[in-house]
Amino acid sequence: MITSFFRSLVIFRLAIALLFDYWRIRRASEKLDGARRDQVVAQAYARTGARIRRAAFHLQGLIIKVGQFLSARTDVLPLAFTRELTQLQDAVPGVSLHKIRPMIEQELGAHLSSIFLQVSEEPLAAASLGQVHKGVLPNGDIVAIKVLRPGIERLAAIDLFALKKVVLFMARYTRIGRQINSKGLYDEFSAMVQKELDYRIEADNLRHFQKNFVHDNRIVIPRLYDNYVTRRILVMEYIEGAKVTDLAQIDAWNITQENIAKILLDAYLQQILVDGFVHVDPHPGNLLILPNERVCFLDFGMMSNIDLKDISVFSHLVTSALTRNLAGIVQGMDELGFLQPHANREFLQRAIGYMLDRISGISLKKGEDLDQFLEDFQHFLHDEPISIQAKYMFLGRAIGMASGVITSLYPDIDWIKLLKDRALPLLNAREGEDSSWRTTWKKPIRDLAASLFGDAGALATDLVLKQLEQTVLATIQTPDTLLQVLHRANRGDLLIKLELEPVLTRLERQERIILRGMFAILMSISLTLSVWLEQTRFVLQSKFAFGVAILFGVVLVIHLFKHKKARLRRRA
Repeated sequence: MITSFFRSLVIFRLAIALLFDYWRIRRASEKLDGARRDQVVAQAYARTGARIRRAAFHLQGLIIKVGQFLSARTDVLPLAFTRELTQLQDAVPGVSLHKIRPMIEQELGAHLSSIFLQVSEEPLAAASLGQVHKGVLPNGDIVAIKVLRPGIERLAAIDLFALKKVVLFMARYTRIGRQINSKGLYDEFSAMVQKELDYRIEADNLRHFQKNFVHDNRIVIPRLYDNYVTRRILVMEYIEGAKVTDLAQIDAWNITQENIAKILLDAYLQQILVDGFVHVDPHPGNLLILPNERVCFLDFGMMSNIDLKDISVFSHLVTSALTRNLAGIVQGMDELGFLQPHANREFLQRAIGYMLDRISGISLKKGEDLDQFLEDFQHFLHDEPISIQAKYMFLGRAIGMASGVITSLYPDIDWIKLLKDRALPLLNAREGEDSSWRTTWKKPIRDLAASLFGDAGALATDLVLKQLEQTVLATIQTPDTLLQVLHRANRGDLLIKLELEPVLTRLERQERIILRGMFAILMSISLTLSVWLEQTRFVLQSKFAFGVAILFGVVLVIHLFKHKKARLRRRA
């Protein structure tokens, strides 16, 4: 009871100190300006991050997990603050065997010596909630024994209770609590901790992940020993390999680092774009390279499930990035709930275009260019009206960690080219597997484009066909605003006049969509006819059809250009 009281007291004192830090930062922001303000605020945020880091080292347990959780929120928390917390990732000391022996024997119902022939005294690895020991089963199998830390469940309950009180106070009385959606963050964090405290859930995750990669012999997942799985104990096959960052050992095995980078990229593309089940803790200790050029994933306590509808949105995001469809990227972010209500979408498109230019135009070797890009990107996440939903916070963290690992293996990576090479087949296969009516009619055209121009041609054709589909649907749907006006027509002219301007704007936009759709449809039909005539050896007719397609394309571009000029004149 006394320990619980004092632990909660320390957490409340820390929260109060952090609130005072925040109010001091706000005063400095109001009184100073320019470079001086930026410097003072950055130093203050760094001190605040260091305060949390020191408290986590002192309290251990769940507070370390809190620091790790916050270190990933670069979208809403300042870079100077999160940078201090990244030092918590590998700073957890282990507990010796004699302290955890009673719990292992209690969970498995027998003396340790009758369960294992041998167990290492010191842990191979330690984290904030559990640790791993090496052991040998009676049949001689070498295994990894994952066990919860003694008393961690009680500490977690104490810490979660105190954190909940702090979060509710912040959400109700502080602007920053509402800005970062502190209650949503707490709910996600609490749910994640409860799952990590039950190794039966991790065992289910391991089986699920293993099933997803059963046909990919480049990916290795440890075998699970079901008879040795309980809520607090998890026993799996011990696999020996090199950490993904051990480049000297990888070279000694004559393994091409570029190939390992491609395997990792393929694995994460499949998880995000196909399976919707993602390993979100890919730090170097959880990724082993084996001598036969395979990659082993470890630790399945932190997994992210992506909704089926969101998998399609992520696919659209990747497709839009590869084709530099900036409006499509912003739309996808909006559909995922990443944009705040006040977001300026046109400005955001320009900012995203700048970041894509940076990715395409810099060398990702370790050095000043890479450091500057990473800093610019983190400032972009923090400064722009982007707030990654809590349920996808760890997914974003995983993507960042995985891309860092891939870059360390393949410093000369051309991300855009590699994504086109690795992502296009997955995206096209996903479209081909969709049997809905919205996809079935497109399949013959996509297949023809794929046979003539490869995956890139199929992707480009699919984008055109989706735009055509949206255009056709738009032509047969009556604008909602117009319906509202018609319903209100009997109520008086004043209400009609108030609604008239948005209605006219919608009608003008509808007319533009119909015209563009008509030109795009005619261009696509002519282009498809040209390809078919070429295949059937009607060369002259094919060239004529191709010329007609170019003509419609030019008309479409002129129409787009005229609208853009008219819009600029109206703004002026």
